Amino acid sequence: MITLAQLADAARGDLVPYWPVPLPRVELTGVHVSELEDPTVFLDGGELLLTVGMQLAGRDGAERAEAATAYVRRLVEGRVAALGLGLGSGHSMVPDELRAACVEAGLPLLTVPRESPFLAVSRAYWELVRRGGEAELTALLGLQVALTRAASKGDAEPAIVRELAHALGTWVAYLPEGEKAPSCAGPGGPDDAPAGLLAELAREAAALRAAGRGATATLELSSGPAALYPLSDSRSGGAYLALGRGGQLAPAERHLFLTASTLLAHRAAGLRRAEEERTRSDGMLVALVLGGHDDAARLLADQMGTPLPESAYLAVLDAAPRRGGPSLPGEALAFELGGLLYVLLPTDTPRPRLAPGSRGAWGGPVPLRRVREIVGQVADAAGQAPAGTLVRVGHGLELPADEWAKALADAGGELLPTVRAYLKNRGQWEGTARDLGVHRNSVRNRIARAGELLGVDLDDPDVAAHLWLALR
Repeated sequence: MITLAQLADAARGDLVPYWPVPLPRVELTGVHVSELEDPTVFLDGGELLLTVGMQLAGRDGAERAEAATAYVRRLVEGRVAALGLGLGSGHSMVPDELRAACVEAGLPLLTVPRESPFLAVSRAYWELVRRGGEAELTALLGLQVALTRAASKGDAEPAIVRELAHALGTWVAYLPEGEKAPSCAGPGGPDDAPAGLLAELAREAAALRAAGRGATATLELSSGPAALYPLSDSRSGGAYLALGRGGQLAPAERHLFLTASTLLAHRAAGLRRAEEERTRSDGMLVALVLGGHDDAARLLADQMGTPLPESAYLAVLDAAPRRGGPSLPGEALAFELGGLLYVLLPTDTPRPRLAPGSRGAWGGPVPLRRVREIVGQVADAAGQAPAGTLVRVGHGLELPADEWAKALADAGGELLPTVRAYLKNRGQWEGTARDLGVHRNSVRNRIARAGELLGVDLDDPDVAAHLWLALR
């Protein structure tokens, strides 16, 4: 923004401060010339008004003082920034009444010498505008480069938010939908944002999503005014970019905001494509295992860098409500087919949580090479399960109990006798500890180690029955 002092300096004698000296820091929106008694109807506010003072010509004494006071009052009410009097055509010097009115109203007063045209002042102003525009453009390009570099970092979202907050001089927050972590930063960095801001913004964004609103929202937070803007990518899942101010953004600020919004949207789209590709790859692995091609699945998994467990649970769930659930552990591999979701779960992961109104079944654990043998049984159980339930089904096949017994024997030490005593006592910690002459916590620790070694749950009735017979 151009100040009155900058214009007086740039005009080089064509615009001379008269009162006060030095000039206060007054920002200008333009330069306007008028001889009307009330020129404010043609002004927006913030202008330097140039006049030769015809409004006061032909008046003397009290009449001139009254006219000057009324004229200056109208200019102040119209938010005129300063008054410039051209000398020579109407007045050879500044009338005392005009100076007194400007001093009383606090309106800066300047003069344009007799030999200086008003056009020289206007030219000086627009030259400053041109220079300022070039400087603003240079700064804008620098900030856009900083935002683009931030988008290439591993933590792109927080980096973009930090750069935008620094550029706009206010806090900025990125609010993705779902389990993705939000980002927030103030002008001085992540620690410069108001306390509790993210929680407050999360509630407001959730309310906007629930109402189905995709427009900008201006609201009043505990820390002050704020604005929430929907991310430009309509497929981004209801993400919002929030700023710590209300009202319209300046043109340069809009450019920066749109740059940041586009970068965040592209980032979200890239992550979404990567997730879709990972889902397809996981689906291929599960499809191979379900078809009995576990060797091919392991070969493909090695190429993909996705480890496959030796044993796994198999879950079959409704696929229709998948976008709202179910909730699957990060290590789970899923394949959707015929309205059903087939999920392989490593033995050390919790069972999946159903989406509301969904149903399903799960079975295992079994060695990966034998998953094919229980697919039909688990799928049938899922189809017959009551809505809202996840049923547990038996294996329906002979378990490799002899292999488990051999693994316990090969491990040596106390695992084999501890498992035998645990099964004999039907999973009772106290009875097992009493038979072995150890503390029950020792029993718990050994049973956990045995479960990890075998990749099974020793409290599973099928596992316990087959292993007990093998140990006998």
